Amino acid sequence: MGFSPFDSSSSKPEWVPRVRQDGRRFIVTGANRGIGLATAAGLAALGATVVLAGHEGRDAFDAAMERVCVQTGCARAQLSYMAVDLRSLASVRAFAAAWAQRAPAEQALQGLVNNAGVAGMPGVTPDGFEPCFQINYLAMFLLTRLLLPYMADAPRVVCVSSAAHLFTLGLPTDEAYLRSPGAGFFSLRYGESKLCVNSFVRQLARRLPPAGSDIAVFAVHPGSTASAFWQSFPQWAQRCIAAVAQDPARAARTSLFCATEPGLASGGYYADCAPATAAGLWLNREAAADLLWRKSCAWTGLSPNAIL
Repeated sequence: MGFSPFDSSSSKPEWVPRVRQDGRRFIVTGANRGIGLATAAGLAALGATVVLAGHEGRDAFDAAMERVCVQTGCARAQLSYMAVDLRSLASVRAFAAAWAQRAPAEQALQGLVNNAGVAGMPGVTPDGFEPCFQINYLAMFLLTRLLLPYMADAPRVVCVSSAAHLFTLGLPTDEAYLRSPGAGFFSLRYGESKLCVNSFVRQLARRLPPAGSDIAVFAVHPGSTASAFWQSFPQWAQRCIAAVAQDPARAARTSLFCATEPGLASGGYYADCAPATAAGLWLNREAAADLLWRKSCAWTGLSPNAIL
C-alpha cells in the first residue's frame, strides 16, 4: 500500500471504471487481501480474467476468489491462482517458467498489476537483499521483465508505489548497503524501494523497443489504507489508522484507473486517478537511474539492453 502524509481529498468528480475488460487477462500480485484483492475484484467486475498471485497458499487464495465471486457476481472460471514468493528470485523465475508452459491461448497477457509489497522486515531475504528492496522492487523488476514477451493487445503494467518515495536521499545503488539487514517496519528503506519502483517505470517506458511500443507502464500511489499493511503496529495504533484511512476498494481505484483507462501517457506517476508529481530531483538524475537499471539487470541475470 502507499503511505500519504497529505490530504488527497478533491472536489473533482470521483472516477469510476467504465471500460469493459472482457477477453483480457490480468495478473495481480498480493491479491488475496487488501488493495490487491480489491484490484482483482474490480478487474473481474469489468469482465477480465484474473490470475491472483502470491505466496500465502492455496487456501488463502481460494477464500479470496470466493470473496471476489460473491462481491462481483463474476464467474468462478474468470479467476485462478498461481504461487509466487517475491522473497525468492528463484520463485519469480519458476512463476515465469510455469506461465511459459500454459497453453498458447492462455499465455497472452493484457495486464500485470505489481501490487505486492511490504512495509519493512528485519534481516535479509534468501537472495541476500534487504527485504523492502527485493520484495517491493527487485523481484517486481524481474517478474515484469520475464512476462513482457507474453504481453499483447495494448497491455498495461501497473506498479504500486507510494508517496513515501518523496522522503529519501536518492536512488540506492550501493550493493553493500542493499545487502545489509533491514531495520524493520517503515524505515527509510521503504521509501527508497518505492523510489526504485518509480525509476523502473520511467526507465522501462523509455527503453521499450518499437516491438513493445504498445505496452504502457505506470507507477501509482494508492493513498493511506486500512489494511494488513499496518499489522506490525500495536493494536491501538492500527485502530487509530483504520479510523482515518480509506478502505482497500477506494485505494485500488488508481491501479484500476491505470489498468483500464484509455489514453494515458506511459511512464507516468499517478495518484487519486490523475497524474501526480513524483520526486523529479532524484528521478531526473539519469546517471543514477541508469546505474540502478544496469545493476538490477546484473542481480537478476537479465540483459540491460534486450528488453523483449
